[in-house]
Amino acid sequence: AETLDRLSGGRLILGLGGGYSNEEFRAFGLGERSPRDKVDGLEEAIRITRGLWSEPTFTFEGRLYRTEAAQIAPKPERQIPIWLGTYGPRALAVTGRLADGWIPTLELAPPERVPAMRDRVLSAAREAGREPEDVTCVYNIDIRVDERADEPPTVVSGPPEMVAQRLGGFLELGFTAMNLFPVGPAQDEQAE
Repeated sequence: AETLDRLSGGRLILGLGGGYSNEEFRAFGLGERSPRDKVDGLEEAIRITRGLWSEPTFTFEGRLYRTEAAQIAPKPERQIPIWLGTYGPRALAVTGRLADGWIPTLELAPPERVPAMRDRVLSAAREAGREPEDVTCVYNIDIRVDERADEPPTVVSGPPEMVAQRLGGFLELGFTAMNLFPVGPAQDEQAE
């Protein structure tokens, strides 16, 4: 992460998650983890990462992970932002306590669920003594600009005016930015 941040001129944002798919754990020989272990592991990993980035040596004793006088070099020249795509109550609380950004996906965080989820993130930030506005809220959205709106509801699709109106509605949910993923055929044309 430090190398990518340096090479990008300080533009890296590190996106992390607790492991949505059990297949991902099995693929790396880690075995399946319980939802509790996934959330606790994510929190411990963030604490370890931040400690390694900021301390000459870092010792940590967690429930799942530990370090003893661990070192990495070079250290980042700035605090690299960490954004989390979280959904459950415990994971949303970790986001509020530790992350610089919350970046859920429309498919897993539909608009009707977002207010309660966002409130959980911001409440956890306040409880941790942080300013809620220090947590950037960004929506991951699959998008297709097309005269027909025949995509599933998890894709924002339709003519330009309809797409713009729907995207504008997400700002009212408290998102300050959107990460758009063009879908369907001719993705290069969609991106343009």
